[in-house]
Amino acid sequence: MQSRWLHSCSRQLFAWQRRTLQQSRVSRTQFRLSTLTMGPMSSLHCLDVTNRFTSTDSAADSFVRNKRRSRKNHPRVDSSADKSPSMQPSKEITEIARRLLSSNSSLTQRGYALRGFEQILLDAREDKILLQKLQISPVEARTMLLVPSQLLNDVHQAIIHYSKIDSFIEIDVPVNNQHDTAGNKSMGNDENMNTIKKKVPGPMVCALLLELIGIPQYYSHISTRNDSPPIMTVHSSQIDKMIECSLLTTAALSNTCRVGRNSLIGYDFNSQNINNTRAPTKTAAALAEEIWRSVSNMQILYTSGNRNSDICDELDLPRVPIRIGRIGFIGEQYNPLMEYLVALREVGEEEYADEDFVNEQDTVSDVDDFDYSGDTSVVPSTSLDGNNVPWSPKDQRRYDQTLMMFNSVLDAYAKLGSSASGTRPEIRREMVMNCERLLLEVVAREKTKPSPETILQHVQPDGISFNTVMKAWAGMSPKQRVDSKDEYAKKISSATAERTEGILEMMHEYYEKERAQLDTFESIQASWRERGGSSNALGELVAAPHGIPVTPNTASYNIALNAWSKISDPDSAIKALDLFKRMVHRCNTACIAREAMIADNAEVAHGRNPRVFNALPDSRTFTALLSALSHTSSTFNEACDLVLSIFVVMKEWDDQLEWCSQNKIGPPYIFRDSNRVLNEFTYNALIRTLSRLPAINSWEEHYECCNQIDKIIEEMSQSVSPNAITRGFGINAWAACAMQAQDDESRVICAEKASIHMNELLSGSKFETEKSVMINAINDVITLYGKASQPMKAVEVFEAAKEKQLYNLQSLASIVDSLAKNSYMDISYADKAKQYLLEFEKDKMRMSPSLVFPDMKYTRMYNSVISGYLSCNKKDKGLAHAETLLSYMIESHESNPRHIARPNTTSFVPVMSSLAYSDSPQVLEKLLSKMESLYQRRNSIQPHSPDAKLVANVEPNTTACNALLKAYARLGNRQSALQLLGRMEKDVNLSSARPDVHTHAIMSTLFSDESSGNTSSSDSLLGGQEVSSDFLNVDGINLKDLNLNGQDLKPTAKSFESMMNIYTTSGTVEGAEKATELLRQLETMNASGEISFKRERLLHNYNNIINAWCECEKNGDNSTSASEKAESILSYLFEHETLSPNNASFGFCIKAWCKSNRPDAAERAEQILRRKELFAKEHSNVYIAASDYNQIIAKWRDDQVNGPDRARKLFKEMDQNYGNAAEVKSRPNIVTFNSLLDVLAKSKSRDLAEECEELLQQRDELFKEGKSSILPDIISYRSCIDAWIRQWQKESPQRVEALVKDMIKKYSVEGRTDLRPDADLFNLVLKACAHATVTWHEDIEKEANDTPISIANRTFALLKGKNNFNAKPTHATYAFMFVAYKFHLNFDNSRYTPLLLMLWKQCCNDGVVSQFALESFRDCVLDYHFWKAIGGKERYAALGTMEPKMIKVEDLPQEWKRNVKPPRRRGKGAK
Repeated sequence: MQSRWLHSCSRQLFAWQRRTLQQSRVSRTQFRLSTLTMGPMSSLHCLDVTNRFTSTDSAADSFVRNKRRSRKNHPRVDSSADKSPSMQPSKEITEIARRLLSSNSSLTQRGYALRGFEQILLDAREDKILLQKLQISPVEARTMLLVPSQLLNDVHQAIIHYSKIDSFIEIDVPVNNQHDTAGNKSMGNDENMNTIKKKVPGPMVCALLLELIGIPQYYSHISTRNDSPPIMTVHSSQIDKMIECSLLTTAALSNTCRVGRNSLIGYDFNSQNINNTRAPTKTAAALAEEIWRSVSNMQILYTSGNRNSDICDELDLPRVPIRIGRIGFIGEQYNPLMEYLVALREVGEEEYADEDFVNEQDTVSDVDDFDYSGDTSVVPSTSLDGNNVPWSPKDQRRYDQTLMMFNSVLDAYAKLGSSASGTRPEIRREMVMNCERLLLEVVAREKTKPSPETILQHVQPDGISFNTVMKAWAGMSPKQRVDSKDEYAKKISSATAERTEGILEMMHEYYEKERAQLDTFESIQASWRERGGSSNALGELVAAPHGIPVTPNTASYNIALNAWSKISDPDSAIKALDLFKRMVHRCNTACIAREAMIADNAEVAHGRNPRVFNALPDSRTFTALLSALSHTSSTFNEACDLVLSIFVVMKEWDDQLEWCSQNKIGPPYIFRDSNRVLNEFTYNALIRTLSRLPAINSWEEHYECCNQIDKIIEEMSQSVSPNAITRGFGINAWAACAMQAQDDESRVICAEKASIHMNELLSGSKFETEKSVMINAINDVITLYGKASQPMKAVEVFEAAKEKQLYNLQSLASIVDSLAKNSYMDISYADKAKQYLLEFEKDKMRMSPSLVFPDMKYTRMYNSVISGYLSCNKKDKGLAHAETLLSYMIESHESNPRHIARPNTTSFVPVMSSLAYSDSPQVLEKLLSKMESLYQRRNSIQPHSPDAKLVANVEPNTTACNALLKAYARLGNRQSALQLLGRMEKDVNLSSARPDVHTHAIMSTLFSDESSGNTSSSDSLLGGQEVSSDFLNVDGINLKDLNLNGQDLKPTAKSFESMMNIYTTSGTVEGAEKATELLRQLETMNASGEISFKRERLLHNYNNIINAWCECEKNGDNSTSASEKAESILSYLFEHETLSPNNASFGFCIKAWCKSNRPDAAERAEQILRRKELFAKEHSNVYIAASDYNQIIAKWRDDQVNGPDRARKLFKEMDQNYGNAAEVKSRPNIVTFNSLLDVLAKSKSRDLAEECEELLQQRDELFKEGKSSILPDIISYRSCIDAWIRQWQKESPQRVEALVKDMIKKYSVEGRTDLRPDADLFNLVLKACAHATVTWHEDIEKEANDTPISIANRTFALLKGKNNFNAKPTHATYAFMFVAYKFHLNFDNSRYTPLLLMLWKQCCNDGVVSQFALESFRDCVLDYHFWKAIGGKERYAALGTMEPKMIKVEDLPQEWKRNVKPPRRRGKGAK
């Protein structure tokens, strides 16, 4: 019976709706005829009363219905006028728009938008007929925003059309308007007006039309004269169309800010600039904000008392339940009226999808439009008092439209601030800040009681407003790569994510604040409105229009989680997980059924009411959370367990939903299959996150991860069918695992596992639409089999793909590459690859030879086959085949430039490198000549000519020339080699073949004795480990005879220097000896005129040899006395006829002795210093440098007995002799002083700490008095601190702490920024406490502030708390604290073990557990406490570590050591 009643009511209501719609069409037709007959001036002076029932539907409903209708009936096509007939304006609308735009004064050359509107506003205010119809007195009209009714109707009609067009439209722009003597534009005929065609976007047309009714320029004009926002009074009969026009325009402007087709980001929306007026530019969001401000500051004037309700009272049906508190309900759980309205809407949308929508409420009663009967004798009455105006449902609609307009403005700013917009970061930040500023401005409005007149001024943001601002912040920063190193981008992304989460918390505070101000009666209303209940269902509870409660919903949390997922910082995973936990706690997931029952409403059950907000996690929530967890810093096992635990939560969530559905608890819409958490998207996100967890070089982690992925996919098959993307992720995971495999057996496993997923893709027809994914999967499997040394299985996969037509060019490249890389097993694989390639070439050239263009992707395959032949098991045969294929490529290209077998440089170089070991350099010479000819041909063609795409990209490079040099070196052909070397240095055709270190190594080998006529030693030269024992021999070389075509292309002296540098930088005795011999011979050739060496270059080369001997001492090569050799070179320079030593010569020699391990090294270095002093008296270019003394003083540190005295003597001597020297470089500097302190601090005598501190204070006083240029720095203080620490005395911690306090005082008071303390300095205080004399057996209550344990506690507290130095505890901090407690706190003390365990816990929480800290803690506690502190003995038993000393820091969780910096590299090669 109930269903029959519903069906009968539905048919009756539809018949009534159809009759009303026909009557509305007749009215519109009569209006159009009257408009045509009344002429162009009717829009300014006539008020049409036949159009009272024109739809003024809310923009929200209109937008939703139009979108739904367009999706049902029209496919997505281009929105331009020539491609969308439905969007083409009719002649009537075109004529209306042309006439309206012609009266817009902003389109004139020097006009502005307000000029034309001023006249329209003045005429309307003086129109007596209009004032009588609206019952407005002339006094009231003076301050109102009043426009002619016909003009408003025309603008409304045009905006409705043009707001749907987002492409460019041609409009007529006046270029020479006539002006009267007063400067106002004359209303002449349109035929006399000169216009030009200009294209402007559809939203800009809407903005130009909106200017005709004073929005927004009239508000901007009056706001400049007031400090507070002005109020514009609008009549109630005109407000609806003004709001709708503004809403449609702001929505259209917001759509222009999107990214994609017809995007207008960067377009200037200032109407003054259409005619190049050079006014300030304006974004679409800024214009939309001006429009919204105009509307939000409007006040409605009512002049009629007809404010009855638009709809009849609801039937007395069972009411929908009302939530009270958290779990209580009132009423039944079924509302047949709601079901009836839902069914009515569905039938209406299906049957009248193509018809114009008619607002049923306005059809019944247009309560706000004054129903004027046409009697002109009626005298306007005084407007109603705002307090006496009753509420109407239209007030709610106006409130909603204004709120939608506000959200459109926020959305426009959010789109412009998105990283997808492509704008600069500072512009994006400005747009996002504007978005947030607008929201906070509205939230901060003073809450006053609204009235129907002021309802537009009391609009408050809803949840969509907050979500839009959150989305703006979340989208400002782009998603970072996993391996991103951009720290600045990480900080920006982290700041935006924190701001996004901050707005989410603000939503909670705003919601709780609103609820806290409501009484019980109002709370029932708010609960009802929150879940979308109808206001009339509550009877007399309806009052003022209300907004949607600001409740964080699922989308709010998803936006915040997405913001954290964009950051590659490991901390983002922790913060995202905390946010998810708060979400679960707030939505009360412990009883999901209870939350579902709260939303038990018929409209809600069908998902049709947008006012229902809930925060139940959905699939997007878990997808964002999993994406954020891919950046976790935990160990693989911990991260994998965390991800799998979330997978378990997802399954339990779906199980709860299924249980609720089976027991019919809650609305059915929540339990649809589409709302299940575990769907194909979450499964794919789960698999993608797991695949990113393994370490880069860990095969075990990758293998375990892939097995977990296979288990998840298998479990997925039981509920959700895996799609092609899922299978593709599985194949990619096994491909990544194969890259970490160490043997072919492991690679075979990966290939077989991946082939299982590929076979699932190929079997059946459910993946036929995913052809590209299937082809990519096939290509990956072929590549995997190639890496697994299974080329025949790769061939099987390729042949099967060919049969099913599932292959592309990448498939061919994969099989060719797989076969070529496995040719080391058998040359037949290379032959097979060549066969596939030539078959493809034949088909390609036969089908369309004139349309073929050579490309690198083709050349790369030919090069792969060449590489396969060169690496095959039959070297000679493979080399012959590779040479033949290269010749074929050259011939094919020269005969047909369009042939795909076009060679490049990479085609030549491998073949030439292999031919370098043959005894026939003639073939190499021909290939090099061919490369030069192809290079010359490429240079002869213009870059932008059509033939430029056809020429071969061949250019002789250094590797090719080095191959020929190797061939010459094997035959000992020095003349040809030197000739080629000269060409490499100077020939234009070999501009990319300049000599490099390999070239010079080959030439150095060539210059050795003829018995070493091979190139094997050239490789050892580069490694710096071995050098041939043969001395270089350049006898018999005549450089004068080397020339080419009459040009002097012989090698330069620079090449010989580079050859010599091969030996001087080798760091070996043999290299230094060879360099010495070569330089002596080159000096002889320079004297004979064969080569030209400048005197300075010869001296520079001798200095390099001295430095080479110095490097031998540094590397600890004791095979000969390197320092003696260096000194002999210095003595040779003393005896040379034309050369004499310089500062570098003496400096390198002193450095060599200072690096020596000989006992008399310091004495010999000091002797060199004395020789330099004598030499400097006779040569002005040589002077004593501070570095000379500094090295020798520091060297005396090795002499533990006499070192301090000799260091003091040298320092005193230097201070006296050179303290006021004219040469600044000769004066003692801070390095000299620190070298002395270092010698004293590290001497065998441990009682020199007092002397160090006295020297420190003495130098400080001398500097303040201006008697010394040495000011102690942080190294000076640390040397003194080291001296006190090495004393192992009880007072050492006190003295160290005093020195640190002195540094802090100088930093804070004197501004000595170089003395700013850091964590390492405070750690030295703790080290002093740890190394002080043991005091655990003493009574520590005496002098408690000066004991080592007290000083350690005080220093540790400073590091743990907030300090002015930004110093934080490091791993050394905790290590020294453990040792300090061990030596200075009694083991029997009850505080001992708890204190150490607490310290260890803090060390783990700070993430600074290192091997040093671990060993220090282990030595301080019993084994029982040690095992308990690190997680239990059983946890490490599986790793085979049963003893505490076997535990390494690598065995501990990554979270405990996340902030430990890697140890510094010391010695040779340290950076």
